[in-house]
Amino acid sequence: MDHKEPRQNGRKTISLHTLSAVLAAIFILVMLSGSYLRFVWNRYQNMAENQALQLGWSIEAMLHIEHILELVSDSSAPVSTEAIFVEHSLTHLVESTDAIYYAYILKQQDGRTLVVADSSGAQSSTSKPTKRSCEQTVEINNLPFATGQCLLTEPVSTPCGDYIRTLIPIRHPESGQTIAVLGLSYSAAEWQANVKQRMIPDIVIVICLLALIVSLISLGHKQGRLRQTSEKLAFQETLYRNIFEQAPIGIFLQEGRRRLKQGPDKGYICINPMGAAILGRNVAELEDMSLSELFFKDDFASTMHQYERFQKGEISSYEIEGRLVRPDDSIVWANVKIIDFFAGPSFETLFLVLFEDITERKQSEKSLRESERSKSVFFSHLPGMAYRCKNNATWTMEFVSEGCYALTGYKPESLLQDSQISYSEIISPEYLDAVRSTWERVLLNRQRYQDEYEIITKSGERKWVLEVGQGIYDQNGDVEALEGIVLDITELKQNEYKVAYLRDHDFLTGLYNRIYIEQEKKRLDQPEFWPLSVTICDIDGLRMINDAYGHEEGDRLIKTVARLIQGCLPRSCVLGYMGSGEFCVLMPNTDSEQAHRLKTSINNAVSSYNRTNEKALYTISVTIGHSTKQTADQQIQDVTKAAMDYLSSRKLVNQNSSHSAIVSSIMATLYAKSQETEEHGQRMGEWCQMLGERLGLEQKDLDDLNLLSKLHDIGKIGIDDSILNKPGPLDEDEWREMRKHPEIGHRIATSTPQLDHIAHYILCHHERWDGKGYPLGLKGEEIPIVDRILAVVDAFDAMTEDRVYRKALPIDVAIEGIRENAGTQFDPNIVDIFLELIEARENPVHPKKDAPELQQNMAH
Repeated sequence: MDHKEPRQNGRKTISLHTLSAVLAAIFILVMLSGSYLRFVWNRYQNMAENQALQLGWSIEAMLHIEHILELVSDSSAPVSTEAIFVEHSLTHLVESTDAIYYAYILKQQDGRTLVVADSSGAQSSTSKPTKRSCEQTVEINNLPFATGQCLLTEPVSTPCGDYIRTLIPIRHPESGQTIAVLGLSYSAAEWQANVKQRMIPDIVIVICLLALIVSLISLGHKQGRLRQTSEKLAFQETLYRNIFEQAPIGIFLQEGRRRLKQGPDKGYICINPMGAAILGRNVAELEDMSLSELFFKDDFASTMHQYERFQKGEISSYEIEGRLVRPDDSIVWANVKIIDFFAGPSFETLFLVLFEDITERKQSEKSLRESERSKSVFFSHLPGMAYRCKNNATWTMEFVSEGCYALTGYKPESLLQDSQISYSEIISPEYLDAVRSTWERVLLNRQRYQDEYEIITKSGERKWVLEVGQGIYDQNGDVEALEGIVLDITELKQNEYKVAYLRDHDFLTGLYNRIYIEQEKKRLDQPEFWPLSVTICDIDGLRMINDAYGHEEGDRLIKTVARLIQGCLPRSCVLGYMGSGEFCVLMPNTDSEQAHRLKTSINNAVSSYNRTNEKALYTISVTIGHSTKQTADQQIQDVTKAAMDYLSSRKLVNQNSSHSAIVSSIMATLYAKSQETEEHGQRMGEWCQMLGERLGLEQKDLDDLNLLSKLHDIGKIGIDDSILNKPGPLDEDEWREMRKHPEIGHRIATSTPQLDHIAHYILCHHERWDGKGYPLGLKGEEIPIVDRILAVVDAFDAMTEDRVYRKALPIDVAIEGIRENAGTQFDPNIVDIFLELIEARENPVHPKKDAPELQQNMAH
């Protein structure tokens, strides 16, 4: 009995050791499995979150920003094509993506978050569209508007169920302001189920591992002598093949701080492929390296106090975020977690080291810092200033960039908190109310501010600036601050003024040019500007001035006439220089009589200038034509043409015009062949002018009448001299020949473009009121009024002047002859008016002649 007791105690000791080994193995396995499953769970959770965010970013990138701007612009507008297109895209997204239950676009309006487009029309069997009202009530939807950051929420309970949301801000392409939010809803239950489903292979692996270990332990119980070897092989082989090789992060085992054979912090048991790839080293290379040697010296030194506590066993794990140094001296940023756990009899302690490559994240953070630095550099080189200010009466500045000094002459600290001057005092007073009104409007409508105005710098200089800004709102929708930039655009404005001036003005005269005048014709051709008169002024003999005195003198003449015309115009008129000595005046709300008065005023101004410059090289002469649009059926082009025609006719009667050479040439031939004299033409013109004005003729008709008074007998050029100058009465054959002169004159006028407009008047100047005239036999008012006037005046002048075949008749006899033929030869109304004019100017004293002599004189 005594002999067996020790053996039983020995067996008990062995059993205790075995039990301890088993418990240690189970403990290690549970710890490792738990760590691994926790790691895998976090990894799959992060993968799901990243995939959801990536999907949201991709969808937000595919949305057309123009459609989003249209959606959020005005909620009261009817459903637009853009809204339908966006809702169709969201519906198609939900129908084609099983994981997404609901997609929608949010905007903020009046402090509330509203769904402006959603996927409620989706017909997918796996989708369950959430009610729009459920989304609007979730307060977390406001966060992206406030922060401008993407957001993946925890499961949120709504009346429609529990959902995880991805909220992606949609920013304005220019200002970067968050104008809308893209929301994607995932079922919280399905989300967790998907993550768990992904865990199944890992759980199976762990279960298999546990089963294998349990089997190995069970086998170890049966094979005691191979117990330690089996445990070690099972441990290493299982971990290496089932965990290490498949792990997406670096994992290696390091012998602990109280290792039996070697010093502390030395020796590696194994490392997985990902770990070797991250470190760039294999197990052999790591064998003689401490953990501290893997890190960049300064990074490991910063966590030395934690490492020392870990070595002493005061803490069971700790993390390091630092740079790992590869053999080629390249750097890898890594997040390293070291866990201390008991490893069994062979090792007092093992370190489980998990590390993740975070180089890309660090580069992103560096890029962000660089972006901030670039923004600072950008502000320093901005041709103006950036600001943040309060929304109060003076726009109190809370931040002002360095460009403030160059822009305003004030240092930034002078504007901060209105310490020396407020920004409202820098704005030019005439623009202050408009700027304030515009800000109030854009803040009310949550729009971007953009306006141009002038500021007054510290030195008193005026500068044009362009301000672009926006309101910053708090969670309650109240304006928290204003942010924006103010740019100096003075030079740009000056260039714009120069370009605009050169585009619309004539370089020589400074007046508007032809292009601008044509545009103004279209603008003024509206009922509110009728009657609209068009006046054309042309400098007579400009080409002769250029040829005789040079173009420099011609240019001086043009500028002089421009000043004279401009001095006669009211402010409502538009004056332009059309080139070649021609000016155009557009006169809105001006009738023909007023246009005629303007013409008279210009002529008087020219005459006054000529009188005060008697020693000038030449006399300035301007011919003027005008026409008026009264009704809508008149085309402005026709009115302009009428003014040009009027101008042409005035050229013919203007002795200073080159056109008058045609008239002079014809009249010289007529005077040489017949009894007609230049004085006869002048008298005729004066009487016709007075009678025409008394009858209220328009200026064009008066000019035609004046020209007709000189040229009505041009057909006599084609009559034989013996008939024209016969001292006695003509016989029948001679009368037939003489009666041809109206038709001959008509042919001469129609063959001369400058006289074509009076050709018909020349043809009709011997028609009679009773229809017995020639050559057409017209009667009454069928006869043009200018011919009816000319008939009375010509008869009177013929009777009161000497002819080769008789002496002049007394004026009272001529008057009586005119009166007696009223209603037969002459228009009675014109006769009455003409006789009133005669009686007003003359005092007849001569005795009456017999009627037969009168008839004979008037027939000639």
